[in-house]
Amino acid sequence: MDTEQQRLIRSIFSHDNPGNFDPRGLAIYRRNLVASACRALSVTFPTVEQLIGESLFRHAAQQMLSEFPPTAPDWGVWGEHFGRLLGQLPELESYPYVSDCAQLDYACHKLSRAADCETDFDSLQLLGTETADSVVLKLSECFLIVTSDYPLADIWLAHHDSDQLTEERIRRIRKKTGNTATQGALVYRKNHRVQVREIPADEQRWLAFLQQGMRLSDALDEMQNTDFNFENWLPEAVFMNIVSAVTTADLTA
Repeated sequence: MDTEQQRLIRSIFSHDNPGNFDPRGLAIYRRNLVASACRALSVTFPTVEQLIGESLFRHAAQQMLSEFPPTAPDWGVWGEHFGRLLGQLPELESYPYVSDCAQLDYACHKLSRAADCETDFDSLQLLGTETADSVVLKLSECFLIVTSDYPLADIWLAHHDSDQLTEERIRRIRKKTGNTATQGALVYRKNHRVQVREIPADEQRWLAFLQQGMRLSDALDEMQNTDFNFENWLPEAVFMNIVSAVTTADLTA
């Protein structure tokens, strides 16, 4: 059975007002709801708002309310489908990368609300006492990777770091946008602050091997003849809370 709230929401986005609510009150409620949605989405998707501007962003927010209305009172958990919706709006055809930018914004938002990840620093000593074929690197849940056919990390950094927004960087972004090379964006949290950087394809492969639970020696073997450097990567990964622990491998596996 429909609730009063469900009938109200349907009436807000319907031209025929199936709930028979007062049209004047409905118009006021609609304006307030759209304003709340715009504020919430602008917090979660700041890059998208900067890219497409206030008018198109408001239009997208209205479409989002209609297609994927919030199901919880916390606006902060709303927006998972925004990237997909943006990719379907004909008004945004001139922004082919905006859907991927939304996915990256949402990854940043999601990680900012996630619980802290702890690193077992004592376990790192196993790297000095055990052989590479007897240890496994465990990864934390405090990082995410978003891939795109566009220079996603460059676009994000250009809109979030004033030092990055130079004419030279803008030229590089425009040049990359015309290419078809895939770029990955690594989202991580350092000192309780979410940050983004480009992640090379080799490093993505490396992290995938570790996520599969490979022994360190096997993962290193897979990375031979690549530009990946484990000695350089490890301290940075620990500092970025990507590595959570080192454990002994199951030697019977």
